[in-house]
Amino acid sequence: MHQRYRSRRAALGGAAVALALAAGGATPPAAAAEDEAGQWFGRAVLVVTSHKAARLEDRANHTVSLSEMDGVVFNGDGRPFLDKARYQVVDLFDAGASMGGYKTFTDADGSKVFARYAVTAPGRPEARGTFEFTGGTGRYQGIAGRGEFRITWLNDTTAWDELRGEYRIQTAAAATGSGTSPPTTATGGGGPKR
Repeated sequence: MHQRYRSRRAALGGAAVALALAAGGATPPAAAAEDEAGQWFGRAVLVVTSHKAARLEDRANHTVSLSEMDGVVFNGDGRPFLDKARYQVVDLFDAGASMGGYKTFTDADGSKVFARYAVTAPGRPEARGTFEFTGGTGRYQGIAGRGEFRITWLNDTTAWDELRGEYRIQTAAAATGSGTSPPTTATGGGGPKR
């Protein structure tokens, strides 16, 4: 009988704490938000969806072009970061001046990561370069990081891309030092920074 009395008392005590919390009494301490960080190895396939080139007459062999590519990237390490994400590229080429552009990764939940890239070793069938994460939306809001890529052209319209780098996603709470969770309605916004 003593045992039954103790378990009822413990159950009632737990219910009283739950009611006090629900009524707006003392709130339990919020867990400190932590940044997410890690290494990333992405394997991707890309297809050229549009291409426009123009010749300029200011010097010999001066060509500028804009290409758009669409594809998918898989996390080569089997981790959830940018695994099976849509991968879009806008490539800007100015012969003898600059080669680079912008990358957009879109996860199944709609969260996006934006990156700017530069080609450092041009060539066909293989080119190499660097990229920098410039921002994100949804669960990738606050992302920063950088890495390198190697793209191999299989033909004029299809390429295989390998990306290796590191990233850090600063949570809203860590950024403000509030120690509370970020709002669930935050969507972020914008595109690549220019």
